[in-house]
Amino acid sequence: MTETRAAPAGTGFSTPAVLAGALVALFTGSLTNTIIGIALPTIAGELGGQDRVAWVAAAALLTMTAATPVWGKLADRRGSRPMLLAAIALFVAGSLAAGLAPTMGWLIAGRAVQGAASGGILACANALVAVLVPARERGRYTGWFGLSFGTASVAGPLLGGLLVTPAGPGWRWCFLGVVPVTLVAAALVRLAPDRRPDRRDTPLDHLGAALLALAAGGLVVLLSAGGVAWPWSSPATPVLAGAVVVSTLLAVLREQRAADPILAPRLFRSRTSTIACATSLLVGTVMFGGIIYLPQFLQVVHGHDAMTAGLLMLPQVGTMIVASAVVGRLIVRTGRWKRFPAAGCALLVAGLAVLAPLTPATPAWQVAAGMALLGAGTGLTQQVLVLAAQDAVGPGDVGVAGSSATFARTLGGAVGVAAFGALIAARLRADLPAALTAAGLPATDDDVRRLLGTPAQVAALPAPLADAVRASYTHGLALVFLATLPVAVLALVAVLLVRETALGEGAPDP
Repeated sequence: MTETRAAPAGTGFSTPAVLAGALVALFTGSLTNTIIGIALPTIAGELGGQDRVAWVAAAALLTMTAATPVWGKLADRRGSRPMLLAAIALFVAGSLAAGLAPTMGWLIAGRAVQGAASGGILACANALVAVLVPARERGRYTGWFGLSFGTASVAGPLLGGLLVTPAGPGWRWCFLGVVPVTLVAAALVRLAPDRRPDRRDTPLDHLGAALLALAAGGLVVLLSAGGVAWPWSSPATPVLAGAVVVSTLLAVLREQRAADPILAPRLFRSRTSTIACATSLLVGTVMFGGIIYLPQFLQVVHGHDAMTAGLLMLPQVGTMIVASAVVGRLIVRTGRWKRFPAAGCALLVAGLAVLAPLTPATPAWQVAAGMALLGAGTGLTQQVLVLAAQDAVGPGDVGVAGSSATFARTLGGAVGVAAFGALIAARLRADLPAALTAAGLPATDDDVRRLLGTPAQVAALPAPLADAVRASYTHGLALVFLATLPVAVLALVAVLLVRETALGEGAPDP
């Protein structure tokens, strides 16, 4: 579907300024996911406990996953500029709700709104670039978008550490602080020409959107709550699993029959688009696990304060920034893209292999090496797959194609964070009762939960109990990396199977 070239009266148009606004919006949307890793132990200790940590992170990833394809479809139907502005407005509202949260439930709700808005920012920013920039030149901006995410990954741990230090303003500013920056982004995005697509007579596929959200949300809830909120052997497990399977099948049937589906089946007739989405799903699973749980390892196990833990994340986020910047320039120069996600997936495999034998005594250089490999692998992979998916479809499907790849990545991230959080929590619940019993203390669930406070509270425990918490947490995280290793191998195999074509060099369809 084509977009008109008319700009609103009185609106100046500068592509660099508009894309700078999109980059700033992407930065703030990503920042709230990366800053939370450092702040989570403090937040959980104040509002509800370490055992609920996964929900604070997973709530945003869950709603981001469910909302992203809807935003992409809306961008194709109503224009990328107005939809990006709407997503930014929703993000500001969610940030205010999370920053002012009086309870853990309120915080999780605010994070859910933030996540839904972040999905819109990701989908609509990519769609806006696809409208304004020729396909091959998009590689340059793809690199900048990856750089924006990488910068947020650097700034997140550092700012989070600074905010939650005793002298800092507190964890609430992890959310409140992004509001003025996001408003600046909105002012820049408003400079874009309002290129509205031709109106479509068919209504939006609300039923398809609901079924997709139900399937994705049910999967995340199953993986995060199973074994924690209820035993895996509980009747709730097969009931929820059945609901996920049924809603997924219904979503597939609906998308095949809908007049204007959210995820059009024609998108997946392209081998490149299908493999790009599948690989994005796998890479998202790997990527978010490191970003969310490694900062906690540095605080809980190694005893670093939040600021120091943020600085120690530099090997991962620094290599991510460099790789993202370099890959964008190389794609513009050559028009080729396959080699970069292939190399990136290989680096992810290597990084996970380095981190899988993790113990409390693992030397700092080994942890840093594993982080650096994960960062470089992510930088070479994540945005390139979005670009490949967009280039494989017609101009009327660019928004939904990009959002499909982003949807797959955020679904992988949501599933990864939820499943890995449940794995770590299950490990803690299995190991710590024995430590309490050995210390002559009661070993009920409430007693175990009291051990899982902030890093400072863990450090203040009697030495045998503190050591037990650190050992159990490290064991759980090592299992996470071990479980993720075959996922990264599958991602590498998927990329190697794709048939590459050079990116187009023509201007976007007028």
